[in-house]
Amino acid sequence: MVEDRIIDRETFGYLKEHAPVLFFVLSEEGRIVDANAYACSLTGRSLVGENLRNIIVDFSGRFDLKAVMGEPSLEPLIHIGTASGLPQSFYFTFKPVSDHILALGRLDAEEIEKTRKEVSALNQELNNLMRELHKKNAQLKRLDEEKNQFLGMAAHDLRKPIGLIITYSEFLMEEAADLLDGEQKGFLNTINSSCTFMKRLVDDFLDVSAIEAGRFDLELQLVNITTILEESLKLNHLQAIKKGIVLQVQAGECTQRMAMDASKIEQAITNLVSNAIEHTQPGTKVNIALACDQQSMTFSVRDRGPGIPPEEMKKLFKPFEKTSAKKTGGEKSTGLGMLITRKIIEAHGGEIWVDSTLGSGTTVYFRLPRKGWEQ
Repeated sequence: MVEDRIIDRETFGYLKEHAPVLFFVLSEEGRIVDANAYACSLTGRSLVGENLRNIIVDFSGRFDLKAVMGEPSLEPLIHIGTASGLPQSFYFTFKPVSDHILALGRLDAEEIEKTRKEVSALNQELNNLMRELHKKNAQLKRLDEEKNQFLGMAAHDLRKPIGLIITYSEFLMEEAADLLDGEQKGFLNTINSSCTFMKRLVDDFLDVSAIEAGRFDLELQLVNITTILEESLKLNHLQAIKKGIVLQVQAGECTQRMAMDASKIEQAITNLVSNAIEHTQPGTKVNIALACDQQSMTFSVRDRGPGIPPEEMKKLFKPFEKTSAKKTGGEKSTGLGMLITRKIIEAHGGEIWVDSTLGSGTTVYFRLPRKGWEQ
């Protein structure tokens, strides 16, 4: 008999500390004299000495703890505040024991099962949605690849006829100038400028198509950056003369050669200088600077344009996005030059950034790391 009682006490003690039920020993006023480990863990508090009311979440505002404590036959549903901040519901039984009250709280098994089924259904629905999402993503990826392939093919096929139109229009303007009246020369100028813009657009499409298809390969060779800068300035020289803009160059001491794709870096510099000329007021100047140190090479170009509003800076490197900064000569833009330039610089392990002040102009910088310099 004594052994049975010992076993009963041990069993009760084990269940009290390990079973997922709330166990409280309360005074007649509802003060917690003892609480099991589950209750303390659930609420995140030691609880002993507190009043049970302190951990009850009363949604109605009419809960009477004393009334339910005095009715052992009742099994009220009580919401307990937890450490997570979300209340959890328990069915409570109150039983007077000597001069204390034993309070046991059990979870609502039906509610748990209902929640389990709802979670299972939601999980199944989520899995279905994820499968559908993967399917749609695969379709979109295929469509994007087809789009890039189409753009590349279309741009490539357009390049030759556009080039021929440019060549013949220039030939007519030079060789047949004496035979043409002013209106006819204007027509040829329009044809030539429109086709030149179309050729730029086609070239940019080919570059973007290669970038998005992952075919943006670099042909690295040891070159002097000042040589590339000089070639780029030759390409932009006529554009600057037409607007009466002086290209003020400060090259610094960049005598060492470094490994880079010369044609792509020239393309990047040409894009930036051309863009600066287009945004600069006629009769002013564009500042171009090149600086080298032991760690890197930094290029910058500053225009004398209207500047870019801070909220529009994020548009600069997005395809086909344009800022409110107007070009001073009415030049057209493909909306792809800055994106391509950034891809070129980043492919070389460099970085590009922009500093702009409204009314004062914009400066674009890029920096290439020193790695690959000839020793």
